[in-house]
Amino acid sequence: MFLITTANQNFWKLDEPILFLGEWCRIYSQKHIWSKLLQEVLPYHGMNREALHKDYIYAANIFERLLIQLTDSLNELHGSNHSVRYWRIILGPWLVYFIQILLDRYRSVCVAADSGKVTNTWITTEFPEGYLPNDFSGFRNRTLRDDYNHCLYSQIIKSSGVIPWETKNNTVTLTFDSKEAPTSQKDSFKWLLIRLLGTYSKLIPDTSQQLIAYQSYIKPMDLMRLQLSMKMFPSPYRPTVDIVPSKVDWKMREKIKLEQGENQFESVLRGSIPLHMPKVYLEGYSSMVKRAVEAFPKNPKVILTSNAYKFDEGFKFWAADQVERGVKLVITQHGGHVGDGLWSTDDDHEVNIADRYFSWGWTRENEKKVVPMPSSMLLKARDCTPDPKGEVLCLPTSFPRYPYSMFSVPQGPLVLENFKLQEKFFQTVSSSVSNLLVLRLEPKNRPWDEKMRWSDSSFSPKIYQEDKSFHDHLLTSRLCVCFYNGTPFLETFVANYPTLLCWDPRSTETNELAKPYFDLLRKVGVLFDTPQAAASKLNGIYHDPLSWWMSPKVQDAKNKFCDRFARVSVDWKTEWQLELSKLIQEKK
Repeated sequence: MFLITTANQNFWKLDEPILFLGEWCRIYSQKHIWSKLLQEVLPYHGMNREALHKDYIYAANIFERLLIQLTDSLNELHGSNHSVRYWRIILGPWLVYFIQILLDRYRSVCVAADSGKVTNTWITTEFPEGYLPNDFSGFRNRTLRDDYNHCLYSQIIKSSGVIPWETKNNTVTLTFDSKEAPTSQKDSFKWLLIRLLGTYSKLIPDTSQQLIAYQSYIKPMDLMRLQLSMKMFPSPYRPTVDIVPSKVDWKMREKIKLEQGENQFESVLRGSIPLHMPKVYLEGYSSMVKRAVEAFPKNPKVILTSNAYKFDEGFKFWAADQVERGVKLVITQHGGHVGDGLWSTDDDHEVNIADRYFSWGWTRENEKKVVPMPSSMLLKARDCTPDPKGEVLCLPTSFPRYPYSMFSVPQGPLVLENFKLQEKFFQTVSSSVSNLLVLRLEPKNRPWDEKMRWSDSSFSPKIYQEDKSFHDHLLTSRLCVCFYNGTPFLETFVANYPTLLCWDPRSTETNELAKPYFDLLRKVGVLFDTPQAAASKLNGIYHDPLSWWMSPKVQDAKNKFCDRFARVSVDWKTEWQLELSKLIQEKK
């Protein structure tokens, strides 16, 4: 059978039986094309969750080995002498994601080889220079696209030699940059204002900038009050350091020195790293170092951020340099499903690079860096009240067709299993309830074409896919049903808003410290493992969900859960001030 690896139809051969590498090849809006083919779809290796967890541990071990090797190699290339932690901050997000993504693609190719059904496939051996990203954001965007993944599969298939292949160099059809929607005039003005305010912050004397907060997920006015309470000049915005595209220097990349891999995958990985490393870490390194140092303050004592550590290259280069000088780096939690998963790439990386990690209540065994602190972000949800005669708001989630990072959620084709769970829920609720259900989808196009799938389903719910905020939608609803472990239900919990949870625990695994809290939600009938049980509960409470929600046992379970995973306090600034002041006073 002819193996098809992605949805790029330029590399499909349609005059013989087809073997799809995975469901990501079959875009639902193109069903009229692929449904007519004589075909099979290979099972996704990630269905074996125990094996996937082992792969996570394996990838983490490879990361640590390669990070040490790349520290030596990059220091030599750039004439520097930086520590492993310096390169962990700068290079770490890309390196850990790339290892995991390549391992995922490699496992899928092995599934194809082990099937014994592949007779041929088309790969490309020449890639347009555009496939190589400038920075981590460019890399992250590419990993979601068919053409970049076709390059990855091509390199794996050629390097491993586990299945027969032929070359089809159709590079003119390969594109790699995401097509972003044009920014509205209103958003453009806001962005321009933020950039101007960020430039203004450069005028503030360094002596008034002991604490630098950047992309902290603290509202600007709250951040200014926090800074004033610490006797610092208020400055909620910082300058943006734009990426300057660089020309690829292949001779430079050939000098990257890595040890021989211990197995076939590691050999493939070793050869792939110089071909995929974003240019800002190599060709653009010197330029970014200079511009980052010029843009940010010279002598802070504490740096605070929520997510700039991943996507903002200017911040990463500056923060890494400051950390080398003894400055404290504080990472704060900025969303749900953090601290409770059985495995999570971002959780582990954030804790590893930080001097302190401010969680929303959870802790880790033998990890003193993690400090439970009240969330300022979740406070905004507290004024949200239900409408007793409103709708029942249903919140699904969706992940990209291609897995992009390892954490315990239903990624890749498992999204379709989650879709089936939701479908069964809608089929099971009573007719009275079904008339109240509204399925909230994100306004932008979703990777699995869920809206089209729902229109073809045996039960087609009322779908909302407009611009109303989640908060405003809650105000017109009586109850929220959340089908994934994420931020929204933490917001409804903090708002004391009637909420039901339903997901498959086999693909949303929790760690041992978190299990008792989720089990408590199960015990009081808030969290359900099957759609039938969740639907039955909704049938019984939909007429007056607030009375059920306010019952002592539900309130007790919800409050204990919030204390662990969604802590809030109206006096949060005082707690933050005390903790940050201690860090500022610590000697470097």
